[in-house]
Amino acid sequence: MIKYKLNPIKINSIMEFGRIKGNRAGDNRNTYMVKFVGANENTNKDINSLRKYLTEEMYQGRIYYKYIESLEIKVDCKAQKDAYEIFLSTGHIDVSIVRSKNISETELVSAINSMQKLIYQYKKNVSDTILKNIMVKLLYWLEEIFSDIKIDGDKNIKVIAENIKKDSEIYFFVFLNLLGMDVCLLQYSTDIPMMEDYYFTKKIGDFFEGKMIFEDVRTLPSADIRPVNIPKAQDDKNKRVTISLEATRRKDRDNKVKATPPGISEGSQRVEPSDTNGVRQRVTSPGKKVTMPPSNIKRDRELSYVELARFSTSIVMIAIFDNRQKVVGTGSGIMIGRDGFILTNHHVIKGGSFFEIRIEDDEKIYATDEVIKYNQHLDLAIIRISRVLNPLKLYDGREALVRGQKVVAIGSPLGLFNSVSDGIISGFRNIDNVDMIQFSAPTSPGSSGGAVLNMYGEVIGISTAGFTEGQNINLAVPYDALYNFTKSFIR
Repeated sequence: MIKYKLNPIKINSIMEFGRIKGNRAGDNRNTYMVKFVGANENTNKDINSLRKYLTEEMYQGRIYYKYIESLEIKVDCKAQKDAYEIFLSTGHIDVSIVRSKNISETELVSAINSMQKLIYQYKKNVSDTILKNIMVKLLYWLEEIFSDIKIDGDKNIKVIAENIKKDSEIYFFVFLNLLGMDVCLLQYSTDIPMMEDYYFTKKIGDFFEGKMIFEDVRTLPSADIRPVNIPKAQDDKNKRVTISLEATRRKDRDNKVKATPPGISEGSQRVEPSDTNGVRQRVTSPGKKVTMPPSNIKRDRELSYVELARFSTSIVMIAIFDNRQKVVGTGSGIMIGRDGFILTNHHVIKGGSFFEIRIEDDEKIYATDEVIKYNQHLDLAIIRISRVLNPLKLYDGREALVRGQKVVAIGSPLGLFNSVSDGIISGFRNIDNVDMIQFSAPTSPGSSGGAVLNMYGEVIGISTAGFTEGQNINLAVPYDALYNFTKSFIR
């Protein structure tokens, strides 16, 4: 089991917390827990610089980062209460974050034992009931906030929180540090002096009344994406919104790519052909061999349509909200990473202020504003929710796709959640230097971002566009482009 050494180096600036890494040597690893008290003329700028830096580091896959503005208890925590009761009698902790293998039971039990000792040490007159109430809160917050990430000594996880006011919240961030996370508390408007000898405290100025002004870092691009901001949604329901892909963005071309009007069902592009049969295109190769991890799907036989329809539990419906919290459209998405990562089309989320994700067989609706990565040229984007997911497998290109090959499309056309349709691969096109699969499975606005599967349940493409004239002439971005775009998030 990994042993953690706390604050081997003193951190004296906010930005230094972001840049320093908790190196691991064998079973030993350095961790950091620091608190910055007060503010000066540079604090707001420093915090924004830190947020931007950590966001970009996460996009590059070097760290995992969360900014926690507040901690709340939304339910009765029954699952955590029951688990803690069992822990007290057996020494085993049975919580969902362990069952999903996002943390080892051994690591969590060790952190719980250490946390109990620290609470007894720092809090006077602690009864068994008080201790239980605190530990249940810590377990609840851990599962609520970190269910989308694997917690182990190999992953550098950085957590930032602001203006912590309650004892139990301080305990929570100490608990995270015991689990190997680096924690930075920004106490610029208030402070709670407790456990001061546990972590390093740096006073940087007087208290600042009010909230800092934070820049929006949701759309920071990763290295392979151009820095284009996602615009806000149109508010006028009577206007048709024209969304031009980077690949087809010339203003005066006949073959425009349009989304349906806001308020109806945005999320499926329809390509409007010109008088010369539409989009400039050429027939291209039916797929490329790409290097991918081996699929776990058994390929001893093709699946029935009934069996393929069961993969809909890994395909989501996305509701897009504007900055007035009004729904402006719906689309679809594909689970591609266990840590909450969902692949969709860029035009689905473009213009959204935040999104609500609906998952089959799950009554909870997951709200998010995290746009992790996007590429306008390929019309792809990744968003993330706080939930462990069951991702679909991408086809590995072991054999070339061929015309006439049977496919199944799953998405939410016109908001009809997870509709299943079948068809064939009709051809292979290149739309302004973007390879596309042409397929005949029926789709409609709202289908964009949904999965196009082969008969083994593997994703061969993501439903992206269709021709407004003609029947069942639809396009999908193929598996090789999807893999290159998502490979940092597949797990």
